[in-house]
Amino acid sequence: MTRASGLQAALIEAIEDEYRARASYAAVLARFGPVQPFATIVQAEGRHVAALAGLLRQHGFAVPPDRFAGRIAAPESLIAACEGGVAAEIANAAMYDRLSRTVKDPAALLIFARLRAASALNHLPAFRACLARAGSGAGSGAAPRPAASPASGASPLVWAIGLAAAAVLVRALPRKSG
Repeated sequence: MTRASGLQAALIEAIEDEYRARASYAAVLARFGPVQPFATIVQAEGRHVAALAGLLRQHGFAVPPDRFAGRIAAPESLIAACEGGVAAEIANAAMYDRLSRTVKDPAALLIFARLRAASALNHLPAFRACLARAGSGAGSGAAPRPAASPASGASPLVWAIGLAAAAVLVRALPRKSG
């Protein structure tokens, strides 16, 4: 396998996982309404998709279509949805750990690190809190409460600066000529 095809395969695996997460969280919103943390995290998944799509394009690779949108059923309960979120974010962080060992591209490694951090430090704690609230009966029959701030306590400004830095690096990559 060539370096380019290894990078392409890693980027495609990553974007498909982000597509799947976005579709799963959108399905929860369609079934249960604008509940947190799903309403916030579904937007983050869209940003993750955009970052990976930009990197694919910078390397001259086609961006695969989203084959998950509208095709994933929501769980039967918010507790099950929160459990699914916990499992998905653990798997997502592990995927980025694994993919980071297979690529050498600095921009890909930076984006993988940022997306892994979002899963492990923001999304996973938010879904664990959601599960704790739903499982404790807090809001029994009601939606998990809205999140007032990022679940990890991480500053949104720090996160935005990190994403901006990743975007600058991606734009600085030489474009592959046709």
